[in-house]
Amino acid sequence: MRQPISLLSSLVIVVSLSMVAGSADPSDSAATQNLIIEVLRKGLASDEFWPSMHAAEAMSLAGKGDEVRAALGPRLHSTEDAQHRCGVARELFRAGDKSAVAVLLEILADEDPHGHVHACESLFKIGQIGDGVMLRKHMQEGELATKRLMAAAALARSGDAEALALLRAQVLNEDDNIARIAAWTLAVDGDASDLPALRSRLASIDNPQYQTFMLATMATLGDKAAGAKLQAALGNEDPGIRVFAAEFCGHAKLTTARETLINLLQDENLDVRIRAAQSLLLLNADDNR
Repeated sequence: MRQPISLLSSLVIVVSLSMVAGSADPSDSAATQNLIIEVLRKGLASDEFWPSMHAAEAMSLAGKGDEVRAALGPRLHSTEDAQHRCGVARELFRAGDKSAVAVLLEILADEDPHGHVHACESLFKIGQIGDGVMLRKHMQEGELATKRLMAAAALARSGDAEALALLRAQVLNEDDNIARIAAWTLAVDGDASDLPALRSRLASIDNPQYQTFMLATMATLGDKAAGAKLQAALGNEDPGIRVFAAEFCGHAKLTTARETLINLLQDENLDVRIRAAQSLLLLNADDNR
């Protein structure tokens, strides 16, 4: 069961924010910005591997790529698990070490399939495909459905029409897990024309976490009703739902979620805190454009 933020913690946040004179928006305050960076630094230093990668992603977004490179550079050489190496290489790339993409392409071409899905996903996330040959092979010949989707997602981001058509078709797949992964990729690769299919498929999904994936993409593509539901999911008792809602409120530009996201910087779940911090950075970046 999710533990509520204590009254004392809430008062500390409110008082800290009120001390910043002239700031009409609490998320722009120096106190909140300092708290965001504190959350991310602790996340980067965490023993929880994937949350630490998520923290690295947000640290780079905050302009702290030098810290990320210092923390992850040694790990790239000491980490043996191919999936973890994908995560480290991906975040080093985002932090400014463009040579790290070679690690992802190497894992993508390895005979051992252990890291293939993660390599495809990481290439999708950083918008890289190499020469595209191995990604097309995995998209066309992959036995694992997830690998085919991730390879297609990377290719579609580079403008591959065939790959995009595959993703759009899989939104209507009868397997809810496949449908929600395909939907997730369309938050980046798709556009508003995908909303009717997403709405239709959402109606037949019962799993609340899967529903959140669909809502996140719909909100990111401009569906205001989905955005309201995604924002409401920030208060869900399931951390698996809170974390995804926290991540995508920023991508969906849900400025009305700021206050809740600030509160989630105190959430009991590390990954929720990290994703809330990232969304606040995204919202602030949009305001400053």
